[in-house]
Amino acid sequence: MKNLNTNRKLYDLPVEILLTLLSAVTYSLAFPSYISDTGFPIFATFALIPMIVAINRTKWVYSPLLGIVWGASFLSIFNYWLSTFHPYAILLAPVLRSMQLIVLMPIFKMGYHLPKKHKVLFQATLYTLYTYLMQIGFLGYPYGNLSSAFAPWLPLIQLSSVTGEWAISFIMMIPQIFIANYFVRRTKGQFFEYLQENDIYIILYAMLMFINLVFGFSTIQYYNRIKPSDEIKIATIQHNSDTWIGGYTQYKKNFITMRDLTEEAMKENPDMVTWSETAFVPSVEWHTNYPSSQLTSKLVDDFVNFGKSLPVPLVTGNPEGVLSEGASEPFDEDGNWNRDDYNSVILFANGELLDSYRKQHLVPFTEYFPYGDIFPKFNDFLKSNDFHFWLPGTESKIFDYKGLNFSTSICFEDIFPFISREFALQGSSLFLNLSNDSWSRAVSAERQHLNLGVYRSIENRRSTVKSTNSGITCLILPTGEVVDPMEPFIADYNIYSAPIYTEEDFGLSLYTRYGDWMIYLFYLIDITYIVFRSVNVIMQKKRTKFNS
Repeated sequence: MKNLNTNRKLYDLPVEILLTLLSAVTYSLAFPSYISDTGFPIFATFALIPMIVAINRTKWVYSPLLGIVWGASFLSIFNYWLSTFHPYAILLAPVLRSMQLIVLMPIFKMGYHLPKKHKVLFQATLYTLYTYLMQIGFLGYPYGNLSSAFAPWLPLIQLSSVTGEWAISFIMMIPQIFIANYFVRRTKGQFFEYLQENDIYIILYAMLMFINLVFGFSTIQYYNRIKPSDEIKIATIQHNSDTWIGGYTQYKKNFITMRDLTEEAMKENPDMVTWSETAFVPSVEWHTNYPSSQLTSKLVDDFVNFGKSLPVPLVTGNPEGVLSEGASEPFDEDGNWNRDDYNSVILFANGELLDSYRKQHLVPFTEYFPYGDIFPKFNDFLKSNDFHFWLPGTESKIFDYKGLNFSTSICFEDIFPFISREFALQGSSLFLNLSNDSWSRAVSAERQHLNLGVYRSIENRRSTVKSTNSGITCLILPTGEVVDPMEPFIADYNIYSAPIYTEEDFGLSLYTRYGDWMIYLFYLIDITYIVFRSVNVIMQKKRTKFNS
């Protein structure tokens, strides 16, 4: 049984690079893309096999190179729409993902050299830990996670309410590693022998998948039978504005469009109206306290009066400008604003502006760069390329209106599990997500965002209403079912009857209660195993030396 790592030939590395590229291209097609707005999730069940083969069979020194190839090629294809945001964005994302994979690939390859019975589980847990690390910190960017490809397959992903999305990545990675290891270790004609050697693990995996699917189907039926505590009719206003056009004329045009659509929606007697992220751009907070333009101040007054005049709450994105810390006047000696900005949501209700929420997790580099003092030249470079910086919020604000507790994640905040989980822990019984993906000019980008958000509803068993500038505006049920998505890139409104489930209905989900317990378990298992193996190898060497 000849190992393919021995007697390497000159063409082996080019073959491994081609396998890695094939994997990246195939994997990208599993997601919404320029070929299909919905993607082909079936591809995600096998697309990683060529990459795993290449990593497991290559020399250690080449594994970081293959990480660069895979990361750069996949992100360039998958996130092609970033080029419409800024030319540097489509370069930055692949570079950052490649840097992560430079570290991951040698560790992943190490798993292949473990004893036969531990290879698959170690590599699967390692990949799952990697998907977790992709979501934390300043550089958190979970787009492209294996689990998100399966968002349309609802019975498969219901286990997320117990484990988070991590179990889905783990379950769907195992067979790909198993098959890849066969191609690396065996010659043709020995597949059935390979299956026989691993029959116990195949049986256990089949049982795991069977249990997962039974749980998924039964859970969907269970939640579909539960009558919600309440139901709220929400009018979502999709005004489809070009986000790159600013200035008073455009702001006024946007306001008139949203006002007219809202007045039309009010004929259907909604309980609440929602606009999108930064739907109204001039800061109410700033221009109310420090008016500097008669036209802008008049526009702000018109907007505030309209919000206060509505008989139902209006939830909308609006930047919150406040006086910079330490400043006493709105303008400095050079005529520049002494102003700090937050990407915020404000709530109008009962004829007044009641409350606001500040976005906590800002988009790295484009909305926030916390290391300007350390890298001043890079910070100046970002600012000179039209990147607008905000300050991050620090509170998971829960809005309370007549007994309804709801939260308002802003744009890509709903792709991070910990943010929505914290909202649920704080008592939110309804998730509102106010987004603006119109700059992408791509339905595929909006659907990629939606697929990630589906998990937040399942994990916490909460309804989500996505209210967007241009799509995908929709209702997501606690089972992850996407209801009545509006046509993207048109100006219109829709009315969603969002079911409200409280803790009294079926309690907090296990994921909401215990969070990322599966990740911590994997850390414990892998670290313990590595330590045990290291000690065992050292002891064997000592025994061999002693016996000799």
